[in-house]
Amino acid sequence: MGMIRKTLSVGTFGVVSFRSKKERLRRAERSQHDAQTSLQDEHAARLAAEDRVSGSEKRAKRANAQSAHAARRLERSKHRNRRHKSDTTRDVLAAVEPIVRTGIDNVRDASTETAERSRRAGRRTRKAATRTLRRAKETAAPHAASIAARATDVLDHMTDHDG
Repeated sequence: MGMIRKTLSVGTFGVVSFRSKKERLRRAERSQHDAQTSLQDEHAARLAAEDRVSGSEKRAKRANAQSAHAARRLERSKHRNRRHKSDTTRDVLAAVEPIVRTGIDNVRDASTETAERSRRAGRRTRKAATRTLRRAKETAAPHAASIAARATDVLDHMTDHDG
């Protein structure tokens, strides 16, 4: 049946449709299903990105807490060892500050990159899902109307025979 329809379509220069209504409806339903699947994938990707961002924020908070703890220890050591105050302070600050700063910077960079990547992926997926859904609706709407018209014709035909 498919080969006959396609041959007839080529032979009549498109007067006969290349695809049957059932085939167009199946294709529209499949594209709608694909759009819904991609939308669900986008949602899952967004949730995963939000989890990564919250993890980055926790690491940044932990790094801040560690630096505050090191600062408190430094203060205590200042009071205890007045003689070695300048040497101890310089040594501790020199050792702790770069580590804390790089840790905080790394966490901030990672969280902003992750958030931006997730926003981009969400936008792309949303656009693709919207496009696919629109195409599915465009192809399914005429078919649904023609199927409804046929159903009413069949019902009318059946009632004409009964009466």
